[in-house]
Amino acid sequence: MSILSFMSILYIITQADGGGAQKYVLALAKHFKGAIAAGSEAQKLFDDARNLQLTTYNLQHLRRNIHPWHDLVAMWEIRQLIRVLKPSVVHLNSTKAGVLGSFAAIGLKTKIVFTAHGFRFLEPLSNASKSFYLALEKTASAYRDFIITVSDADKKAALDNKLIAENKIQTIHNGLPKLQFLEKQEARKKLLLPENKILLGCVANFYKTKGLDILVDAISLLDDKIKNNIHLSIIGRSNHARDEVRSKILEYELGEKITLIDSLPMAYPYLSAFDVFILPSRKEGFPLVLLEAMQAGLPIVATKVGGIPEALEDGGLQVAPEDPKALADAIQLLINDKNLASQFSQRAKQRSELFSEEKMLSETEKIYQKLLS
Repeated sequence: MSILSFMSILYIITQADGGGAQKYVLALAKHFKGAIAAGSEAQKLFDDARNLQLTTYNLQHLRRNIHPWHDLVAMWEIRQLIRVLKPSVVHLNSTKAGVLGSFAAIGLKTKIVFTAHGFRFLEPLSNASKSFYLALEKTASAYRDFIITVSDADKKAALDNKLIAENKIQTIHNGLPKLQFLEKQEARKKLLLPENKILLGCVANFYKTKGLDILVDAISLLDDKIKNNIHLSIIGRSNHARDEVRSKILEYELGEKITLIDSLPMAYPYLSAFDVFILPSRKEGFPLVLLEAMQAGLPIVATKVGGIPEALEDGGLQVAPEDPKALADAIQLLINDKNLASQFSQRAKQRSELFSEEKMLSETEKIYQKLLS
């Protein structure tokens, strides 16, 4: 009988905003019949997990932002939960849960796995902040049995910064099951999108790292003829940064050209509505939304950050981050050259087959077996 038949896994994540890390945790917990613990802001994750008949635990003091008092209490909450459940493996996700969970488990007889969905010290922060987060990761990694990175770029960053020994880290690319998309006209109708326009789409929560302000800048730089024939929809979870993006849209007088759509329970079925998909991120891990757009066979423009080049390769146009002119030029190229757009569409769909959920789960299972055998 497999050793996995006797193991129990506790998945911990800081907050769940409907993004890739949440989908990753749900996929693993469902397959390995694990329990999920998350911060109190993760109501959607809890609802989704319970629909899958998974056990959930609310860590009331685990929050995204740094708060010394809450962080100390959250670490105690995690330690108590591990003591009670005695899981074979604690699988940590996201920076805050990854650091606090590693410290909380010191001295306890459980294996600690951390999945880095993009390291915080690689984000566009001040040098002082980057040094702070790097120091945290180095210290926490001393108490981890294994690190999974979702991209080779993150693995290289971890090894370059000596976070952990090379035999204790491995890249496992994110993967998806086969997805079902709405028919194009049905998706457009449900999103109330304008007819007779070239429809551009972006799915990203309103975080600075997603580069949505750069995307608005790029739209403002499009040729007038193209600008008058396009409409951009940004689908994402609202927060204070949404107001900044909205202000920029009004500043450029693009209110009729750009629609902000509050995060949908599931955004991927609507990807078929778009003619071009854009991901303007400043920093990424290995974005599931990119894999979704690839499966949908969309022509894609994305930035060369994190695991995007590994996923996309020649399946779309890639530009440097923080460069609205390059982004605008790439968008215009796909709009003007239908043959090129069609080629990228086919290549993207073909490449999406390399990143299956089955492969991701199989490779993760091997890590668990290695640690527990």
